[in-house]
Amino acid sequence: MPVNEAEEFLALALIFVVHVVGGLMLVWGMIGGDARPDGRRRPWRRDDGPDAPPDDPPPSPPVSRLPLPGAAASRARLRDEVPLREAYPPVPRRRQHEPAPERAPQRR
Repeated sequence: MPVNEAEEFLALALIFVVHVVGGLMLVWGMIGGDARPDGRRRPWRRDDGPDAPPDDPPPSPPVSRLPLPGAAASRARLRDEVPLREAYPPVPRRRQHEPAPERAPQRR
């Protein structure tokens, strides 16, 4: 099905408009005047009057529970000069199955 010039122009215009709107939203988000003095951003813009209560302090960072109690050191370090293949034993090969004993022919 051939596309005429009008449909092609409308498709290109739609792509252009979507990109311009996205670019404007990006710039608007980057230069928005809703940043706090401490560098955090407010989730929405509000009018803080002279009698507005101060904002809550930021929450304290969570306590780290690392290393875990059952953790053990690795056998190999990637920064060492020793190759990894020397730190781990080779994978054992499957043992070869013994051939099954030959059956004697059955007599009837």
